[in-house]
Parts: sequence; structure tokens; C-alpha cells
Amino acid sequence: MIRATLTPSSIVARYALTIFLSAFLLFQIQPIVARIILPRFGGTSAVWTTCMMYFQTLLLVGYVYAHIVRRVFSPRTTWMIHVGLLTAAALALRIEAIPDQTISDSSNLAWSILQVLTLTIGLPFLALSTTGPLVQAWHSTTHPNRQTYRLYALSNLGSMLALLSYPFIVERFFGLSVQQTSWSIAFLVFAALSAWSGWQTVRCQEWSQAEEDNATGAEYSSITGFSVVAWLTLSGTASIVLLATTNLMCLEVASYPFLWILPLTLYLLTLIICFDRPSWYLRGPCMTLFLFSAAYAILLVHLGTRTSLIAQVTGMSAVCFLGSMVCHGELQRLKPPTSYLTLFYLCIATGGALGGIFVALVAPYFFDGYYEFHIGLVLAILLPMTIIFLELRKRIKALPATFWLGSSASLFVLSIVACSLIYHLDRSFQPNLLFRQRSDYGIVSVQDVDQFRRLINGQTIHGGQSLNESFEFTPNLYYVNGSGAAIAFQTFRDWQADHGQLDRPLNIGVLGLGTGSLSAWGRADDRFCFYELDPLVTQVAKDYFTFVEENDAQIVNGDGRIELEKELATEGPRNYDILFIDAFSSDSIPVHLLTNECLELYWKHLNPDGILVLHITNKFVDLRPVVYSLAKKLGLNATLIDHDNPVLKTDTRWVLLTKNRELSDSPRFQNAKSEWPSELPAIIWTDDFASLAPLVIWNGGSDWIAELRSNKQERVSEDD
Repeated sequence: MIRATLTPSSIVARYALTIFLSAFLLFQIQPIVARIILPRFGGTSAVWTTCMMYFQTLLLVGYVYAHIVRRVFSPRTTWMIHVGLLTAAALALRIEAIPDQTISDSSNLAWSILQVLTLTIGLPFLALSTTGPLVQAWHSTTHPNRQTYRLYALSNLGSMLALLSYPFIVERFFGLSVQQTSWSIAFLVFAALSAWSGWQTVRCQEWSQAEEDNATGAEYSSITGFSVVAWLTLSGTASIVLLATTNLMCLEVASYPFLWILPLTLYLLTLIICFDRPSWYLRGPCMTLFLFSAAYAILLVHLGTRTSLIAQVTGMSAVCFLGSMVCHGELQRLKPPTSYLTLFYLCIATGGALGGIFVALVAPYFFDGYYEFHIGLVLAILLPMTIIFLELRKRIKALPATFWLGSSASLFVLSIVACSLIYHLDRSFQPNLLFRQRSDYGIVSVQDVDQFRRLINGQTIHGGQSLNESFEFTPNLYYVNGSGAAIAFQTFRDWQADHGQLDRPLNIGVLGLGTGSLSAWGRADDRFCFYELDPLVTQVAKDYFTFVEENDAQIVNGDGRIELEKELATEGPRNYDILFIDAFSSDSIPVHLLTNECLELYWKHLNPDGILVLHITNKFVDLRPVVYSLAKKLGLNATLIDHDNPVLKTDTRWVLLTKNRELSDSPRFQNAKSEWPSELPAIIWTDDFASLAPLVIWNGGSDWIAELRSNKQERVSEDD
């Protein structure tokens, strides 16, 4: 074989730089693209899960490409083919076209997202995904026996740095337009660098067949059916654990970059550790810690929002890191010689893609809950124990006591996971449950408790209705007398009476349907229009509650902002007297409904004397700085109302915005208002720039609830 006569250190540096840059761009584009399309698909965590599944699948295609070209073509021909792919990818790069290509189809969310991604970044992402295995193949040919697998750790280091830099640097200091342009320029630099690196193999007549030292020992040095199955299942299990924990974390707070990136960063960190410092993976301690974390994570699933955010994030992060560590540690121990390098990576990518498809497409179709999390834990416990068992049986006949002790602990934790799964699957454990179904936007349940029917989305109550006919159409829960909703209705009717408009019916718009119980404040001739993203919520509101039917309310299915934009373009302003934005009380924040551009849209649909009502109750995010800053920027009168109802245990936070000084100065507003904090940071969200990081309440929201009740007590004392 003819060798290229180049300085070895400079060649390796080019390989390393190419791999590092490709991995950095590969994982930097994922949060950028997801952040761009997130508002167009309702801000649901399913956007990130579907994006991850797409990226994993395209990564698999890239690994198939690398495997085929290495097996079929010479290094010279491979280089020429790859230069062609890089050129095509550079010409097809269209990140700036993503918003125009977005298809808002709530009935087929996954398919719409896949269309957008394929049309805009499919080919560039494919070119990036081929780099890792292909450059390592080039390296093993020009530098045999030089620890090629360490480049895999370098690749994951680049990926991890890309993810960590996004929420703390890129997203926080640069708008989306700058992010798109910078990434596009960096991709062109990568394409040139990749072609330059591959040029060093053009004079090589064939691929190197040299084998590196295999850390696992002779028993796994040959490729067997067991090896391939183990690679597939271990990588697939790690992928399931990653995406399932990400789903749960995003549903409790917000589908937003920081909570997307944290689990993925930990996942990549385990790959770096296992492939660069394999001695750091200690089977016994890692398995023990993973078992503890799995049991704790199951406890968090059942406690839900009754725990603090930091407890949830810490617990889910621990189980993601340790589960991935165990899977990747065993995967590294089974790695083959470098002559099978592309096959090994192909199996890893296949397993990852299958895990992503299972979480993003299969599980939502077959499960009415997030049971893929339980399945991932079961596999992450059983697979390593099986591998350890088979390995020990080859070496010794009598298994040691430590193995049986570990097996007993594993069975105990498996029983905890199984009991949790049975509890969720067996309706007999939940006798009050009337309905439960899963959609792209969450899990919707209906329960009857103490003559009161509740709609629950995830673990948050989204409305209810009394089963007592005398109180059937009485405002309840968040909308009782004294709440921000009540103040808005009562004050506007008072203003109508003062201006001789009392007989004019109200025109009310509401973003967020729930049960439709907000319409209980309406009169017979008032017109209500609800905008609801999730078709399942619309179905449940009609089938299990009677508010919508009683008030003959209009329901528009789709993201409220997108539908308002369509109506403005085709029909003109709706001239709402009161427009309620009731989409923030869930544990997942749709950021795109609270940007400067969106508030301007709301005002185009309000009549000049109207009220914009924001229900910003949230346990984990304090939205007051954003609302106050936007109100000040737009010249709006902003009234903060914290309402404490200790009987119903519904503590709510409202902001009423109006340009009508008579309304904001009215006795009802003034008597109900709470004082804005004296020092609120100036935070203005725009479509191009928004970050949740400064607003997160890590202690779980106990501070703002205590503050709310303190304010209530102060008002009572003043009245006395």
C-alpha cells in the first residue's frame, strides 16, 4: 500500500479538527432548528423528540453511507464521492427558509416536522453525519495502530461543547438570524476542511486492515451475532432512556433548549468517558448508582409537580447519565477491531435510530402514558446483567457472591419499576378515572372526585365542572370570584354600563380551551371563541363537559397565534372586548405566545378599549419580568393580580393589560391589584430572541406562593 508522504502530526491535526468541527456543527444545528420551528408547532416537547428521532435516523443514513463507501470503493474514489456530497450539501443549505417551509398541522405533527427538516437541512445534516466514521476510516488507513477510537471521544466532546454553549452563550446573546448565518458560514468552512483532510488518502490504493488492541479481551474480539445484537440493543436502550427522560423533564417545565440539551449533554459525556477513558467505567459502582437513581426517578414520576424543579431535574439527569453510562460502558467493552469500525458505528446508529423511532412514533401510538420511560429502565437493568452473566459463565463455572448480590438488587429495582407500570396500566388502581389518552401534546385525563369532574393535562388540572346541577355552570377553580378572569369581566361590564353599552354582547377570545369553563362568566348573547392546539382536548371538552355546548362557543383548532395571524390576513381584526391568553398555567411554557411580536398581534385583534388578560400562574417560571417589560415597551397599563383561594387551593397569578385608563383605574382593578416587585429585570422576548433561563424558579415555586399569601394578608390588614 502506497502511503501519502505528509507530516504525521499535521495530518492527525486535520483529522481531529475536521471531526471536532463536524460534531460541533452537527449538534449545534439541532437546538437551532428546533428553536426555530418550535413556535410553529405549538411549543410542545414532541417537537424536540421528533427532531431527535429525525437526526438519529439521518445519522444512521450517514453511517450506512460511510460503511458502504469503505467496503465498496477505494480511498481515492471515496474521496471524490464525498467531495460531491459536500458540494451538494453546501448548495442545498437553506436554514433561513425554515419558517417559510413550516407546516402547521396539529393532526399529523411528526410528519409535518419531518417534512420541514428534510426540505431545509436534510442534505447538510447528512454530510455532517458521515464525517465521524469516514474520517476515522481515513485515520486508521494513514495511521494504523494509533488509537483511532479516541477520535470518537473527540467527536462527542465537540458535540457536548456545542450543546453546552447553546443555552448559556449562543441563545442568550445572539438572535436566531445571527445563529443561522453563523452556522451556515461555519458549515462552508467545514466542507472545505473535510475535503482537504480526505485528500491525504487519495494516493492510498486500499484501506488499512490493521487491528487495534481490543480492551475487552479475546472473548469478544471476533464479530458474532451476539456482538451485533448487543451493539444494537445497548445503543437503542441508551437512546430510549435519553429521550424518555427528556420528554418528562420538558413536560414539567417547558419544551426549551436548556432542558433539551441537559440530558443529551450527559448522554454524550458518557460516550466521551467510555471511549476515551474506558477504565473510568467501573461496572459495580456504576450499576449500583444506576439502580438507586432508577428507583428515585420512579418516585419522582409519581410525585410529579409536588416536588421542586431542582429535584426533578437532578433526579432525571442522574438516571439519564447513569443509564447511558452503563449502556455505553458495556458497548465500549464489546467494540471490535478497527477493520470493523464502520460496521460498529453503523450498529450504534441503527440502535439509536430505533430507540428514537420507538419513543417518537411507536410509544405515542400504542401507549396512553409515558411508559417508554419504564421500558427504558427495564432494558438498561436487564441488558448489562445479561452481558455480565454470559461473560462470567465463559470464565468460571461458579458465579461469585457479588454477582448474585447485584442480581438481587437489580430484581428489587425491576419490581419497583414493574409495580409503577402496573399502577398506571391497571385502571382498577384509579377508580375515579373516566378517560385517559395520549396525544402529541401530552396526556389528557378526566377524573370525577367529590362530585367534581376534572380535566388533567399531564399532572396539571386544566379546568373542571361541578356534577351538582345547582353549580354546574358556576365559575370554578382558577376563574372564581376575585380571580383575574372575574375582575376582567366585571370591570368591563361596569365600564359598558357607564358608557351606555350594557346591552351590547361581549366578544371574547380565549387561547387555551381546557373545559371551556371560562365561558361560565358569559351571558346568553355573549360570543366566545376558543383557540385550542390539541384536538384531543377539544374532543374531551365536548364529550365530558357541557360549557361549550351550553354557551354555543366557537372552537378553532390549531395554535392560537398562528390562527390569529391567519384570521388577521384573511378576515381582518376580530375586535375582541377581552382576549384571554390562558396557556401558561400548564407546566410547559409556550414562549412564542409571549413575545413582543405576539403581543402586537393580540392588540390588532382587540378593540381600543379592550382588555388583554394573561394567566401566568406557573410553579417553575416567573413570567412577571417579561410581561412587565413588554407592557412598558408597548405603553400598556399593567395590573398584577395575585389571587389566593385557600379553600379550593388554587393560587393564581394574572396580569390585565389595557390602554383604557378608566379600566385600569377602576375600583375593582385597584382593590384587587398586587404590587409589582420594585426591582424586576428588563426582559423582552422577541421571536428572534427569548430565554427562559433567568426566569426559572428552582425551588419549585414555594416563594411566589408564600409571597402571594403574604400580599393577601397585607391587604386584609389594611382593610381592617
